[in-house]
Amino acid sequence: MEKILEMLSSGEAKTGEWMSAQLGMTRTAVWKKIEALREDGWDIRSMGKRGYVLEAGDRLDPVLWQGKLKTRRYGKAQVLFEETLESTNQSVKKMALSGAEDGSLALCEQQTAGKGRLGRTWVSEPGVGLWQSLLLRPGLPPDQAPALTFSAALAMARALENLGVDGVRIKWPNDLVRDGKKIAGILNEVSCDMDTMEYVVIGIGLNVRKGAVPPSLASSAGCLEDRGVPPLRRDILCGYLLEMEQQVSLLSRKGMGALMEMYREKSCTLGNPVRVVGTSFTFTGEALDMDPDGALLVKDETGTVRRVLAGDVSVRGVMGYV
Repeated sequence: MEKILEMLSSGEAKTGEWMSAQLGMTRTAVWKKIEALREDGWDIRSMGKRGYVLEAGDRLDPVLWQGKLKTRRYGKAQVLFEETLESTNQSVKKMALSGAEDGSLALCEQQTAGKGRLGRTWVSEPGVGLWQSLLLRPGLPPDQAPALTFSAALAMARALENLGVDGVRIKWPNDLVRDGKKIAGILNEVSCDMDTMEYVVIGIGLNVRKGAVPPSLASSAGCLEDRGVPPLRRDILCGYLLEMEQQVSLLSRKGMGALMEMYREKSCTLGNPVRVVGTSFTFTGEALDMDPDGALLVKDETGTVRRVLAGDVSVRGVMGYV
């Protein structure tokens, strides 16, 4: 039955005669399989002589998007898709420990224990967001781990831009914002030894439709649907995987400097006043730039330029989230 879904995944009508020839079975057998798919919840419509059309809506089932991928590896290795997972990051870590390849992926409709940076909870309601984590085995030294987080933020911003979503910016280090509100967060988890990264899990939670943001967070968080009909989540995923593969390849070949100029262009932090909040300190200043390692350089109230590391602090605008 998966073969039939693959044939219909383009959204174009396919006749029973054409499908029977492709599958080497009778038209009656094709019809029976289509009836079974309908019983499983797939919306397959009969269009008379034109054949059958799949109305897939915004579903994320891999059969609907894997055939459209333009990547070499990402999203084509092991893919775990479930209606509900505790955490896509946790799922990918288990996959990594079981030997899953570079480019493996976990995604779901709902997370019951999603998490963000600094131990925060990430709300992941069903059908309204893109909740997914990607396994990387980049063969890079451990000090390049922050660059992979920057790469993911840049990759998602570029993927959205390519789909006609404008106004997406990056709040250092890795939040995506639009109209002054957070629409996506990225969590990077690394396993490494002294010389190299064994694996990296890059999790992204993207708020796509209304309902993704709890009322308690409405002042600081938003979603793509705030400005109209968003792209299909599976199209966003395909675009992100392609951009991410390209960014990681660039990083491996040319180093972090090759990414920084593109990242700076998307930044809404650099050149603006910020408040830096650590475990035992708080200060305000102006975000000047990033150093070659990706640390934020902030000139504080005394004129001292201070180096801020992403793992240590929360950085926000003086007048709001951005």
